[in-house]
Amino acid sequence: MSPHLLFDGGKMFYLNKKMKEFGTIRVSIVGLGLMGGSLLDQLLRLEGFRPTIVAARDKNRIIKKLESLNISENDYVFTDDIVEAISAYERNLLVATTNIELSTMRIFADCVCDATGSVELGCDITVKALNNKVHVVSLNVEMDATVGPILNKIAKDNNVVYSGSYGDEPGSIIELYEFAKFSGFEVLHLGKGKNNKLNNYATNEMLRDEAISKGLSPRMLTSFVDGTNTMIELNAVCNATGFKPDVDGCHFIESSPKDLVDNFKLKEDGGVFNKTGTVDFVKGIHPGVFAIVKPCSEIMNYEMKFLQMGEGPNYSIYRPYHLTSIETPISIAKAVVLEESSIAPIEGAPFAETVAVAKRDIKKGEKIEGIGSDMIFGTLVDVDKSRSEDLVPIGLITEKTIAKEDIKKGVLICYNMIELDYNSSVIKLKSLQNNLTKEL
Repeated sequence: MSPHLLFDGGKMFYLNKKMKEFGTIRVSIVGLGLMGGSLLDQLLRLEGFRPTIVAARDKNRIIKKLESLNISENDYVFTDDIVEAISAYERNLLVATTNIELSTMRIFADCVCDATGSVELGCDITVKALNNKVHVVSLNVEMDATVGPILNKIAKDNNVVYSGSYGDEPGSIIELYEFAKFSGFEVLHLGKGKNNKLNNYATNEMLRDEAISKGLSPRMLTSFVDGTNTMIELNAVCNATGFKPDVDGCHFIESSPKDLVDNFKLKEDGGVFNKTGTVDFVKGIHPGVFAIVKPCSEIMNYEMKFLQMGEGPNYSIYRPYHLTSIETPISIAKAVVLEESSIAPIEGAPFAETVAVAKRDIKKGEKIEGIGSDMIFGTLVDVDKSRSEDLVPIGLITEKTIAKEDIKKGVLICYNMIELDYNSSVIKLKSLQNNLTKEL
């Protein structure tokens, strides 16, 4: 058993104890794709949780999902009306709805879980829930990487928790980071695996057949293959730790788990890295996550060698899996009963941003599509570069974004090149976040 799991076991014992003292945790879920649907099924089976509301924008998709999970029509009520929803809730029935606002209300939930994957919708859900004194556990890392710092401030102002989820790769990386720091290691690098090829210029059409065979939308698979999803996940890690990419877009190392230490050396030691305190991604270790660490003393280093963890002076702590939404109930319980986040931006964030790059030539007047599209991909840069060059975070690109000039393929997109939708929730939150950063 890894040290990480031993440490986690102690936390789980305490968490279970506090859950029993608290009583049933009421959870609303927004978004019923793979993650949201799996979470609903899991919470219905777990002691100590009660899913109260499931919400999405499409009624037919909600009903089909409930049918696929073998949830009887006698066990839920579909309504967008608050009075009917309260009646169903009081009769211990699940409420299904397209009225997203119901999911954010304190009368129904102690915690809302955002599984939408939509930056704009996620912002609306999160702000309403936090202002209603409802904790938020988000699987929406696209939103977190863009405006997580200001959302965390709103949560603190309302004395509730804003958190990412264990099981998602950023949350799993932070578990390793916190374990290593607590144990006295110096953490040098953090990262995750990537299971598919990297092609920044991948399109939906290129990946359509593969996506269908995997049960994914072409747009979702495109966001994985073009690297945007990886950049966003590492962005969340940066904002939760203060780490940064070593170079724009990271190095993308090829390595086996046992060779991680050898492949994460500084240039002065024969490697490629300019500095420590960085994030990166690796081909050859998916679905794992890792931390490269250095013991704090000679005797600690000797013990690591004795335990056959390597030859030192640096070591890799590797977790060979992340279980996505299967681990989310832990984060929900931690938020509600311990009032602690699993992963959230720290003071001073953002430390990096995932900025938009043109995948093809974009003409003046064109509407620019966002994450997972054929028009742009995201690359991770130090926030100092993002600010000095006025680069646009990819999460700000909404369906109403328009090119104000011709933009060449491969160009990092600047604010003066595009017209953003300044009525959108994410733009308003980003403006607040920028103003907050200036005040610090």
